[in-house]
Amino acid sequence: MNKTTKTTLAVIGGVDAALSIFTPIILAALWVIVNGLNDWTSYFFYGIGLVSTLFRAIKIGWLR
Repeated sequence: MNKTTKTTLAVIGGVDAALSIFTPIILAALWVIVNGLNDWTSYFFYGIGLVSTLFRAIKIGWLR
């Protein structure tokens, strides 16, 4: 492969990793925008989003 192809694939891989890490946080934020911070479920979704984000970050960090 030439340098342009490698660079393009590296950028696409980085974008994929960033989106997979931040997707749970974005979904939890959208849930709160729609429903507000009225009940325990909003905090529950924030917690799940945080734990999922940490898990995905650790998983990506340990990949080769």
